[in-house]
Amino acid sequence: MVFQYWPPSRLRLGIKHWMVHPMKKEQLKKQLRAVQKYWQSWWRHLWNLGRVAARATEVGIRLSPLLLLTPAAYMAGPSSSITDLAWRYLISATQGIGPVAVKFAQWMATRRDVFPPTLCDRLGVLHDRGYPHSWSHTTKILEEAFGDYETKGLHIDQDDVIGCGSAAQVYRGTLTTKNENGEQRREVAVKVLHPNFQQQVNRDLKLIEIVAEALHSLPSDMIRMMNLPRATDTFGSTLCLQADLTNEANNLSAFRSNFYDKNRLKQEESSICFPQPVEGWSSSKVIVEDYVQDAIPIAVFLRDSSPEGLEIRHELAGPLLRAFLKMIHGDLHPGNVLVKTTTTKEDKWSSWWWWWRPSESATMVETTKRSIVFLDAGIANSLSPNDQRNLRDLFRAVIFNNGEKAGRLMVERAKYERCSQVPGGVDAFAKGVQEIVSEFHDRRREGLTLGAVRIGGLLARVLDLCRVHGVEIDPAMSSVVISTLVLEGLGRSLSPELNLLDFARPFVLGRGTV
Repeated sequence: MVFQYWPPSRLRLGIKHWMVHPMKKEQLKKQLRAVQKYWQSWWRHLWNLGRVAARATEVGIRLSPLLLLTPAAYMAGPSSSITDLAWRYLISATQGIGPVAVKFAQWMATRRDVFPPTLCDRLGVLHDRGYPHSWSHTTKILEEAFGDYETKGLHIDQDDVIGCGSAAQVYRGTLTTKNENGEQRREVAVKVLHPNFQQQVNRDLKLIEIVAEALHSLPSDMIRMMNLPRATDTFGSTLCLQADLTNEANNLSAFRSNFYDKNRLKQEESSICFPQPVEGWSSSKVIVEDYVQDAIPIAVFLRDSSPEGLEIRHELAGPLLRAFLKMIHGDLHPGNVLVKTTTTKEDKWSSWWWWWRPSESATMVETTKRSIVFLDAGIANSLSPNDQRNLRDLFRAVIFNNGEKAGRLMVERAKYERCSQVPGGVDAFAKGVQEIVSEFHDRRREGLTLGAVRIGGLLARVLDLCRVHGVEIDPAMSSVVISTLVLEGLGRSLSPELNLLDFARPFVLGRGTV
């Protein structure tokens, strides 16, 4: 073997020949990072696909017994024990799936105009009669929030559970406080968040977000215009409001201020009631508020079809609609709406000569007042001044049949819009709004009653028109539509012959009161 001698200068040249040029080194790093991101993206997609598949498998396993129970119940008849077993298992499985499924079932139970009465009655159990959590969890939350709560005057019986919903359960208790006049004892409602509520909501919302982003990435303009990721984010932020009960305490205080204006006389005369949170007794997982005496769920009246019951339902529908026109309550299912009945006796004089023989002329007359009580204000929204004007103009356009003007105003006030960038886009959008309003307004011949008109459908069509023409509005407006759909179902169940214009006109013109 022959060894060739390389001088040092040539050896250095060879080493430099094999070294990477600095510019090429940077390009290589970029390529490596790109490959790394590519594989990370694939692994992330596979991981998300696995999570969705696992969750779908879990839901399928929970619901799979219904594949046998449903046909068996259908063949056995509606009053059989097998049918009752199938319904009870459906309720149990829904709660086992999680709070997002329970919320959806609660919404279905309010839409008696869409779903069969049997389904609404069965799912209505989920409004306030769900499966309660343990007493040990309740005491743990109370101690974390208030320390030795019994020494501070709060007393609760573990068996005195008065309601259990998707997010929390409510106990009836007493609170004893000390002031200058001595001890004051009051009945209170204590609401405690369910264990792991936030984690369960985040889990399902994350999966919904994964599916929404996957659909949004498809090469379809129709799907992309729906903006599913943003819709999911809006839905998630709304649902997560219930995970912090301080939001509910703040919303209740805001509602009381808006309706009563800190006026005791207005509060007593109003047909709308909100519980008052007890100052210093609220945290993210528990809230203590005044217990509303002599109040029963509005669902009791929904089931009463006697002549007297129909008259009471007609009486309740008015305050319910007027209250909606003054607030945005995003969780108005029958479990969160109570009816408080108060009876007062007053002396009435039967003739003008009562001063001559009062003992014969004086009579006692009973006056019955029914008030609507709204609970669970955790899901509530505030519209921006811009969207308040848009909503008011839309209702004003319905009343005065001027939808084209409302459409142009919505384009002018939109935060983002691509409608004006398209030739004739503004005219097309305004014409679309005018068609919707005209179709709605033409029904005045039949009467603009809850039985004939779908106000929630009207708002949904307007929002869909905004989506098609690229007129973006605040996400809180979608909460208005959801709230309207729920309230519309309640109002139609109470009194379908109520005229919408009679209630909307004063509020649109700025003179509405409740």
